[in-house]
Amino acid sequence: VKKAISPRRVQTEEEETDSLPSDIQIRDAVGVSLPITLEVIPGWEIFLGFSDAQKLIKGRMTLNTVYPPEALNFVSNPELVVDVENFATGEKHMMGTVNLWDKNSRKEKISASKVYVGDFSQSLSEFDMSCYPFDYKTVYFPISIQQPADAVFQLQLVCAGGGGQKVVDHDFPNKTACEWPAMGSYVGFSWDKFECVQPKDWLVECRMKGIRQSNSLITAYLWPSIVYSLMGFLAFGLDVKMAMPRIAITMLALVSLTNLRNQVLTLVPSSGDPSWMEEYFLIAVTFMFLNLVGHTTSFYLESLGKIQMQKMANKVNLWGMLSIFCLVISARLHVRQCELVSEVESGASVAATSIAVVVVFGFLAWYYRYGFKELCHKIKDLPEHGITALNLDRQSDGPMTV
Repeated sequence: VKKAISPRRVQTEEEETDSLPSDIQIRDAVGVSLPITLEVIPGWEIFLGFSDAQKLIKGRMTLNTVYPPEALNFVSNPELVVDVENFATGEKHMMGTVNLWDKNSRKEKISASKVYVGDFSQSLSEFDMSCYPFDYKTVYFPISIQQPADAVFQLQLVCAGGGGQKVVDHDFPNKTACEWPAMGSYVGFSWDKFECVQPKDWLVECRMKGIRQSNSLITAYLWPSIVYSLMGFLAFGLDVKMAMPRIAITMLALVSLTNLRNQVLTLVPSSGDPSWMEEYFLIAVTFMFLNLVGHTTSFYLESLGKIQMQKMANKVNLWGMLSIFCLVISARLHVRQCELVSEVESGASVAATSIAVVVVFGFLAWYYRYGFKELCHKIKDLPEHGITALNLDRQSDGPMTV
């Protein structure tokens, strides 16, 4: 599985800036060695929502900061200089401080916690929607020291609380990395472990990967759209004399698919490449338009008395176009190479629908061979006689019927 890269990590690698002007320096404190270490213990507690369109995740996150008393010589509230960068809107609660005793260093320390409840923006993250709804999302929570406090303090990630344990990060094998147990299934995703790594002295990067639970989207959008599409194709099963019902069924399918597509557009970002689901609805709407063209062709052939060719047009629009529709949908999903869709299964689907197209058109070409021959002759006569070559005489094409 391709591992996503944090946009904050890329930003820090591209540009490093000084936190203070060249003529300004931090006031020294007697007997205090710099930098002062601030221990941070992040934690994700509650999921409140997720929005692909707005590129944000909603929930409750805690950030516990542990620091020595000498940090108060530089900042009145050292915990305030440590912040979650992408916290967008909501409430930030400051909890009370607790005095601690470090048994190893035999020194006093102070613990202060902050609780974030609201939206965490993912606008800088790569929200790849090409495989939607068969995709996953990785959300990031960069924790850093606000400038110019980074000239005095440094961060130290601590793997504590909630079953946290140290792990090895493949991108930073020599840096501290922690993980907490899998979060479970919430807000339409099955979430993996909550992971944090410290790539810089002033930066801790946390992330979670969630696999989208597509069942609800399939039942809410894909399944109804399949029913509407089949309605549009099955309209060709009605007798050609039932012109109004045929057109009405196709128009109903077209309008219903358009409404579903508009609903899907509200779920995905308005910018970027279209997702597979968006493309699916666009293809379905296009085929419903082609069905209207097919009805018009059938009515025209019926008016000319070309019964055999009219029946052939009906079967081509029903079985031929339906098989092509399935082939196009399967092929568009296969070429996207979605990680959560088996390449073997999608390839087999493309192969099966391709065979279906060949078999259907081969059978129709054989069964309506007389109609095909006449149509081919008319097309050959176009250069000599122009469009009048298609003005077929009013007669039946033979006794063959279906």
